[in-house]
Amino acid sequence: MIRQLIKNSVKNVSDYNGYTKEQCEQMQYIATLLFFELIKLISIILIFSVLGYFKESIIIIVVMSFTKPFIGGYHEETQIKCLIASLLITTGVIELSLHSKLSFVSNCILIAISLFCIWNTAPVINSKMPITRPSIIKKNRLLGITISIMFGIISIGLYHYSDLYEFITWTILFQAMLMFNKKGV
Repeated sequence: MIRQLIKNSVKNVSDYNGYTKEQCEQMQYIATLLFFELIKLISIILIFSVLGYFKESIIIIVVMSFTKPFIGGYHEETQIKCLIASLLITTGVIELSLHSKLSFVSNCILIAISLFCIWNTAPVINSKMPITRPSIIKKNRLLGITISIMFGIISIGLYHYSDLYEFITWTILFQAMLMFNKKGV
């Protein structure tokens, strides 16, 4: 029902502006994706806010939102499964961050391992949304690696000032682990 509403709305805009069928389909895909991603993000933030982890969930979502589109990795087939997987990942990161304090060296090692995996694997191409142009693949790889390195540096820099560094480190590690998808995305 929601998909049909989005599809019809985008078709009306496309028809009015004289877009091609291909442009219309691209816009429908993007609008649908953005709508469901927004619902997922709001749901995660609301759930973890009620549990007292607003700030932590925001950090996790920011790191995931800035890295995953460029490094690729694990995807679910449905929006519900994606929401559940995202809730489990967020819960895992929060639990690890709150109950296992990393030393400075351990933090650096986890970041280095994560960056090594990202460097050697990114971007993981999703067969349902394949990127075929080598220039886009190269651009995504560079962006994914650069953004991941920046978050790694932020985590290391925050070590002596805030416990929030652990949320960044564990999120980067989870993102790196999820690049090795058993389904072969």
